[in-house]
Amino acid sequence: MSDQGQTLRQILRAAHCRSTHHHFALDATELVQTESGKRLASQLLRHHTRYLTGAKDPDVRFRDFQNHVVHVDDGYWGGAPRVAHQWYDRLQRYLHQSRFGDAAHAAGVLSHYVTDPIQPLHTAQTPMEKVLHRPIEWCITQNYMDLLSEWKQDPTRIVFQLSDQPGWLGEAILQSARLAHHHYQTLLDNFDLVASEVDSKRGLNEVSRRIVSQLIGLSVTGLARIIERAAADAEQRNGHPIPTAGLTLPMVLSTIRVPDRLWLKRITHQTERAKVHLLVDEFRRTGDVEQNLPSEVRVLQRVRVIYHREKEYRQAKAKLAAAREALLVAEKADRESHSDEANVLPFVSTEDNARLHVADPLVDAPSIGKKTAARFAGIGIHTVGDFLKADEQTMTRRLDTRWITADTIHAWRCQTMLMCQLPSMLAREVQLLVGAGYTTTDALGKTDVATLQAAVETYAATYSGRRYLRGATPPTMDRLEIIIGDAAHAMIKLKRDNAMHRDESDIPGSHREIDSNLPPTNQPTQSPQRRAA
Repeated sequence: MSDQGQTLRQILRAAHCRSTHHHFALDATELVQTESGKRLASQLLRHHTRYLTGAKDPDVRFRDFQNHVVHVDDGYWGGAPRVAHQWYDRLQRYLHQSRFGDAAHAAGVLSHYVTDPIQPLHTAQTPMEKVLHRPIEWCITQNYMDLLSEWKQDPTRIVFQLSDQPGWLGEAILQSARLAHHHYQTLLDNFDLVASEVDSKRGLNEVSRRIVSQLIGLSVTGLARIIERAAADAEQRNGHPIPTAGLTLPMVLSTIRVPDRLWLKRITHQTERAKVHLLVDEFRRTGDVEQNLPSEVRVLQRVRVIYHREKEYRQAKAKLAAAREALLVAEKADRESHSDEANVLPFVSTEDNARLHVADPLVDAPSIGKKTAARFAGIGIHTVGDFLKADEQTMTRRLDTRWITADTIHAWRCQTMLMCQLPSMLAREVQLLVGAGYTTTDALGKTDVATLQAAVETYAATYSGRRYLRGATPPTMDRLEIIIGDAAHAMIKLKRDNAMHRDESDIPGSHREIDSNLPPTNQPTQSPQRRAA
């Protein structure tokens, strides 16, 4: 088996291997040391067509590129460990059923998910890597045999060892990714794009060649150890050895296919070389790569955007949940501290980055234009603070206009209050919220995003809602999540401020200072917050 296996490997290496993944899968069988592992390796060589096909299927058939990476600095984002475990379990199932052809394919697929994270470019993503990804991989493919030979001749070469702990496969992949990631920037900095365009083998200098050769050695030895572990697990489960496969017929068939495989290998290399040249040409013309961006990099970019959006959404949701919990605690404390005073929440601006303040001119308030602000100025209402402190009925009577009713002024006051209390609010956002029935921070802080979005979208479809939007789109669900969280925080601050005012009023002889920005306490009219309650 040894001589036949070596001959078969030479034939496959010369004619059948078209990528580094083919080489990894094949060279790993040569480094298997245990008897059970050698028996499994013989089955992989016997079914070499399916074995090598599986080694490229994740790129060609599955195209699940987000599962080929482990981005170390991004919380180990990527699905390589998880998917590798799935294919290892599938390999064990096929070996238990003596389906050795299917087992060879599963082992090939497994080899892809194991070895990809050992490539530094699969441990992070940067703008520079977007340009160099394909040229570097092409250069490594062209230099593979020389790099493998350098690793074999290096007395300090890195080898791969497996843990005996549960989850050993995933931990091995993560540990390899950490090691590879240390060389990420070094590999990018030491790659010569200009030289590689002239001769694809000249892109790597001495530093980068040593890095890549060591990582190639890590890949093939790691895969060899996994084959040994898979064989031992299968034989222990089955209770009998894996049969040793004869290699005479596979060797004859692989020889017959040599002309066809050499032609396919030549076409593949020509196609890949052309893609590299197109990428470099686009980068020289535009300073970026978009049209000729590798599909692997393009898919990863899109998936990462979705991942980070979901991450921000989860963080906002957690922030909202914490704010609601704090609000419930504050309300409980508020109920327990009974007071005979009317529960009037003082008006405060809860955020430094609020778009509207009480000292601002009234014309800055939502829904109030220059002509309307001039009408209010005629009755002594000049600022936002003046507007919020004044009585709605009195303002309506003194304005004496048919279209400015008490209900209209109440809606404007609610819009103005929300814009003062919540950070970074747009005028159209508070107009839509009030129009949808959410007139206070209390109402916003206690609702859920689905209910709020439904109400806002319903109102946005009306004539008034469309007039407020003026061609813009309603707030997204993510934006409404943020608004709800900000409202909950605002309510906590308002209730605490109210409690502090009550405590001051309970101290005999204390002098309670009235903020000039607050409505007078003897005002018969309720504030928008009190009205909603």
